[in-house]
Amino acid sequence: MSDKNFTTLKSTIDRVVVYLDGARIYRSGKAELKKGFQQVCIQGLTKNLHKDSVRVSGKGKGSLGAIDVETVYQEEVSHEALNALILEEDKLQKELLVLTQKLEFASLQNARLKALSDKFSLEFPQWLASGESQLTTLNEFIDFETKRNTDFLKQKQKLEEDIENLQKKLNTLQAKINEYRNQSRVEQTYTITIGVDVNTAGPFVFDMSYQTRGVTWNANYDVDLQPTKAILKGIAQVVNRTLEDWKNVELEISTAVFKPIRVIDPNPFYIDIYDPYARPAPAPKASRSMKKMKAGAAAFASVAEEARMDDYEKEEDLFEPVAEMKESAAGVQSYVIPGKWTIPSDGNTHPVTLTITELKTEKEFYWAATDALGVIAQDKLTNDDEVILGGNAKVYSEGEFIGETHITRVPPRDEFKLGAREELKLAAKKKLLKRVREKAGLVKGKRAISYEYELEIKNFRKEASQITLKDAIPYSRSERIKIKGFEASVVPVKDNLGIYTWELKLKPDGVTKITYKFEVEWEKDYEITPTLP
Repeated sequence: MSDKNFTTLKSTIDRVVVYLDGARIYRSGKAELKKGFQQVCIQGLTKNLHKDSVRVSGKGKGSLGAIDVETVYQEEVSHEALNALILEEDKLQKELLVLTQKLEFASLQNARLKALSDKFSLEFPQWLASGESQLTTLNEFIDFETKRNTDFLKQKQKLEEDIENLQKKLNTLQAKINEYRNQSRVEQTYTITIGVDVNTAGPFVFDMSYQTRGVTWNANYDVDLQPTKAILKGIAQVVNRTLEDWKNVELEISTAVFKPIRVIDPNPFYIDIYDPYARPAPAPKASRSMKKMKAGAAAFASVAEEARMDDYEKEEDLFEPVAEMKESAAGVQSYVIPGKWTIPSDGNTHPVTLTITELKTEKEFYWAATDALGVIAQDKLTNDDEVILGGNAKVYSEGEFIGETHITRVPPRDEFKLGAREELKLAAKKKLLKRVREKAGLVKGKRAISYEYELEIKNFRKEASQITLKDAIPYSRSERIKIKGFEASVVPVKDNLGIYTWELKLKPDGVTKITYKFEVEWEKDYEITPTLP
């Protein structure tokens, strides 16, 4: 082939559509072609390219001919800077160790303080009853606990961010080291050759696209719980391992997948009479789809949050653009991201904001008398008209970080709960008021113990609060044991296997009490297990 009929085209990546398991890359380039048959060559394309996915179009006075995709192998030699990279890795490892030790020390110190707080919580009622302490001491204790938790969460969040950022640097550095440690290797790339029949010499513009492996994205969320609403920020954590850097490209995030989704019919569910001499049937193997689901669930990983600009003085908050959401007839959601994006092929996660949504929310409280943690607060959110994909979520309360959770897939207009946390402005306790063992002879051939308990809930909040209370009494699985005479000062809304549920509306700065009693009776020649309190 004559060099006169061969043109090397320099192309750039203009647009990328990221799918859940790959991406479609859009390139363009411009070249001056002479009249006659010409071959235009695009070299150095990633080895992750799907050969059968290449599509080419163009503009110019001529017609497109055959399109060939050729595999090219080239030997490369390792970089001389390997020793410098190893020294840099050692330095980062030491910095990472220091940060990790700081986090461990802060967690240990917080655990010790919490143990002291728990001891105070147990002993304070006795001090108050004996007149050794006043209620103001409890208020001071609550303020101290709130500040301690807030300070610890801030310190923990900062250290975790620093550790995560440092780990990202290490990942990139170690990837380079692994490449350089190969003394020599053969690098594979693809070359696309386009045949063109040129009618009139002049400029020709070529547009091409292809699918590539080595790209994934996971949904992550920041949820800020506010008094009357919740702000849900949807973030796509994009990982580019295509071996091609995306520089100043138009970006679109899609929920589509390359692999086809199949409808799987269920297998028959056989049952039979138990035969103790029959050999047990082998356990069924996990289906392909189940393995994929488990692998997909394990793939979700925590990623670094966007850095705060606390020291930057500005008159107003920076505007954060939100993607335009499109939905296909097949139900695939895609998000067209405003502006231009640069995502290098470094294997690290790169956050891209998809949506910022305001959702309706209601605060709920819950307390189980069998749980030593205390009253739990959580928010019930109502989704809007879009599907919320499953993903990890960082949860904030009016801007203060309170913890992490995982959101499962939420359909439109469905409800979901998150933000479970200890509520320090509600205090609850269970107290044994009376325990009486019946004297021998009163019940012929029987033994009996009667109990009376009190549940006390204090609301230190300035508004009325709805709370769900649960407590459990013994539940007999034997005809020789009877649970009798349950009575409560407030009728429970539900009783299930001895677990009683109350729904209460607490008055502001008020105290609510529930008393209940019951009796356990059993045949005297038998012992109860486990032992009764």
